[in-house]
Amino acid sequence: MNLEFDVAIVGASLSGASLAGQLGARGVRVALIDRDSFPRRKACGEGVSDLAILALHRLGFTKEDLEVLSGQPFSAYRLDCGKWSLCFASGRNRSSKGIGVQRIYFDKMLLDRASSFPSVEVLTESQVTGFDVGNKSVTVTLKSGRQLTSRYLVLADGANSMSATKLGIPKVRNRHTHWGISFALEGEYEKRTDEVLVLLKEGFEIYCTPVSDTVLNVAILTEKDSVVRLQDTLLRNQLLQEAAEKSFFNGEAMGIPLQVGPIGTRRCYVHDSILLVGDAAESFDPVSGMGITHGLLTAELASQVLCSVLKEGKDEKEAFNDYARKCKKMSRPLRGFTRLTGSLLRASFRKVLIPLLSGSGVPYLVRRSLSEGTPTLFFALLRIVGL
Repeated sequence: MNLEFDVAIVGASLSGASLAGQLGARGVRVALIDRDSFPRRKACGEGVSDLAILALHRLGFTKEDLEVLSGQPFSAYRLDCGKWSLCFASGRNRSSKGIGVQRIYFDKMLLDRASSFPSVEVLTESQVTGFDVGNKSVTVTLKSGRQLTSRYLVLADGANSMSATKLGIPKVRNRHTHWGISFALEGEYEKRTDEVLVLLKEGFEIYCTPVSDTVLNVAILTEKDSVVRLQDTLLRNQLLQEAAEKSFFNGEAMGIPLQVGPIGTRRCYVHDSILLVGDAAESFDPVSGMGITHGLLTAELASQVLCSVLKEGKDEKEAFNDYARKCKKMSRPLRGFTRLTGSLLRASFRKVLIPLLSGSGVPYLVRRSLSEGTPTLFFALLRIVGL
């Protein structure tokens, strides 16, 4: 059969665009499909970890490329419980730092890279209405009536993937899921820090990430029972005002708030001959800032596997099983670090536990073990929280 594409990717956000760019660099024929128009804002904490930055460097993005995004470097988290605050899991002694960056520009950078390759066709504002999956090909039908034929299909359309639902790919929800709402505040900083501020309120976690010289991202995370409280305009304004004041920022919310949820779901990484990447496979609790990292790393692994089949003739079943195995291995420490962080921040006795651990240096050692691949202490602590 004469197929139009080698790979059809549904979802042109972080994972999908990253994967398309890597495949395009190898001359793979790619259809990158998304129902939205770009650039666009996206509900996100907008913190890019040092691990994610290393992945971007492997993709060919230079320090200068990232500087164009006007992102703000950070090396620590500051936890604030009202009466006290402290620096937690500082990375000031690590050579690489994280950066806060607006997703509207970050996703555009990845999409522009993908679209620069002649073998990549970007189809934004294109809603998928159906799939016909055969033994050796898949047909993707768009709302416009166009039908795309491809050898392989990759789903990168997020935790609430409509494509996965259409294809009957089951989803497992974690025991504790969260919902989020994010705001972009525009104004000016009174003082600069190299910290992401986390306000721990009754029923809410508020993540304050500087993402440019004039913008502060404020993401509010809560459990399902408290979502309705965020509809109270007065309460939301009080939370935003406190977030801005404690971030040394003067500004106002711009645009409409963006909502997302539930966060904390999982699907298989491979379903028959369909690959899943990023949030479509597993959405991470934002508490540890590992969602973007996971998205980039799964895209990197998917690119390697697809190229090994398409360019090197590797056995498809063997390669796809290898992809699933590597994703599970890569995700486990990220998931464990996320659960460990969440357990500490949400513990009923956190006011005692967090200062004690922070003073001992344990959070820094755990985070360093994740960066350096020396997880002995890390996995010992995971056992304590029951992973």
